[in-house]
Amino acid sequence: MGNCLVPAGCQGGRRHGCLESTWAARGREENRTSIAANNEKMPASPEREESREAVGSIAEMLRLLSSGASGAILMALGRGPLRTKGLTERVPGYAPRTIYRYAAKLAEAGVVEREEQPGVPSRVVHRLTSSRGEDLYGLLDAFARAALTRLPSGEIDAHAWASLGLLGDLWESGLVDELRCEAHSPTELARVQNGLSYHQISRRANLFTANGLLRECPERGRRRYALTEKARRGMGLIAGLGRWRHEHVVPEGTPGIAANETVSVLRTALPLVRLETQAGRCIRLSVLRGDEPYGAEGESVWARVERDGTIDSCASPSPKPDAWARGKLPGWLATILDGRRSRMQLGGDVDLAEACLAQLYEALWAGGRPAGPSLQRNGERVRLPPAALLPRRDR
Repeated sequence: MGNCLVPAGCQGGRRHGCLESTWAARGREENRTSIAANNEKMPASPEREESREAVGSIAEMLRLLSSGASGAILMALGRGPLRTKGLTERVPGYAPRTIYRYAAKLAEAGVVEREEQPGVPSRVVHRLTSSRGEDLYGLLDAFARAALTRLPSGEIDAHAWASLGLLGDLWESGLVDELRCEAHSPTELARVQNGLSYHQISRRANLFTANGLLRECPERGRRRYALTEKARRGMGLIAGLGRWRHEHVVPEGTPGIAANETVSVLRTALPLVRLETQAGRCIRLSVLRGDEPYGAEGESVWARVERDGTIDSCASPSPKPDAWARGKLPGWLATILDGRRSRMQLGGDVDLAEACLAQLYEALWAGGRPAGPSLQRNGERVRLPPAALLPRRDR
């Protein structure tokens, strides 16, 4: 089983299905989702429609956050509203004109708003929008604490911001799907990446490697590339942006991340989990679309615990898994992002299923915790408590 698990080594070979092109499968899923959404979803509000045009996909949002001063502006405004001069002082290393330009881009995305205050001269105050901007800041702040490198001054390294755009490229290109199980050479990847040549794949792989998202695994004179832990931890941010898009961007009733994409997030992130005392056991994780009943099989990830406690998330299906977890998109996103499992169905060895999901949350968010979904209470917006503070029955 270990020959398909990259963290255990950079072995060659092909596992059944590991090199199947993802574009056709992803296209079929998107077509089904689009048809269902056209039949069921409510008309988009003008605010959501405008935001959708400015934000676009998860990959486009990652590129926006990585471009120029965008990420640094969001982090600065997360501490409170700032006048223009204060904002330029709080975001060092960028010319004022650059800060104005990217603040305008964030305003187009609906996450920052500008308020002109009367006076001579007039003053402009920048603040995060409520709740779209505040929720995005909460997610980004948690991911930064968990995964982004900082300078001695405490500011996030500019190269760390740049890596978010490359994570979006890695996700959008389908390379995450191709490399989540085992290492591959540029030649192998070019065979399954529609429209990309060997040289294009090779250049992208070198860029991803330089930014810590891939690592090179030499094998008998051939270059092979594997996902790094940094890339796998990025799946938490991708899941978070999917929920953020659902709550603030896409038309109501439409998921911000598809079921097959959530399966990809799970399969990519699971090798971060360690279950040292559960070697040889099999776990099935099933993601159900909104129109599927809880008894349906959905799209499944079959995971097997290796001898060293690592998880092979590309294991072959088992007729009788030792443990299973099943849920719809909101339940899975709450599990991944908040550590709450109250909307999930668990079976078999429930303790094993609980341990797997809890370890997944900890592996993605060690050092940081997403702010969690917010709600209105007595006219004020408050956030749900982190999972560690909830009774076991509510997790």
